[in-house]
Amino acid sequence: MLTHPTNKSTEITLRDYLINQYPTILTWGEDGREGIVHRLDRATSGLIVCALKLDSFMELKDKFKNRNIQKKYTALIEGSLPSESGTLKLPLARSIQNRSKRTVSETGRDSITDYEVIKIYENLNISKIELGLITGRNHQIRAHMEYMKTPILNDTLYSASRNNLIPTNSVALHSGFLKFKLNDIVHSFSAEPPNFFYQVLEV
Repeated sequence: MLTHPTNKSTEITLRDYLINQYPTILTWGEDGREGIVHRLDRATSGLIVCALKLDSFMELKDKFKNRNIQKKYTALIEGSLPSESGTLKLPLARSIQNRSKRTVSETGRDSITDYEVIKIYENLNISKIELGLITGRNHQIRAHMEYMKTPILNDTLYSASRNNLIPTNSVALHSGFLKFKLNDIVHSFSAEPPNFFYQVLEV
């Protein structure tokens, strides 16, 4: 599902569901992105936080801008990374060859991803990893993993092979944890990844 409408699509989005359930967001929300604080790629599953009141929206937007939101992702990747944990500092820019992609470029914007290897499945040539976003660039994790020659499973846009256990419009990248402070209250949320994560690893 798209988070909000684009110029290329007329399909139902998360924004549409928000407006249907909480129509008052139309009176204060950003045009076309009412209630939307941040976004997930269509192919990525997991947690996303939306705002139902203007004051919450402004505070959450500020926290994302200043990197005061803790976000963790789980991914299944092809192959294995060079170390058990690390930080990737690889600037990203829009790809010249494919405008739908981001690519590592010296002229790109600073992009920083932390990673930790959870388990390596040598018989499947797959690694399960956890990732933390220090910056939040579009397609950041996907582009970083492609650069490391360990693309996310089924992410054919970023050089991965097609995996028939994963839906065509999905990749093995999941936003599984969100933590932030709002109105002096710490909120923490977690969500299990889709079933196909487990199906892939049980083969």
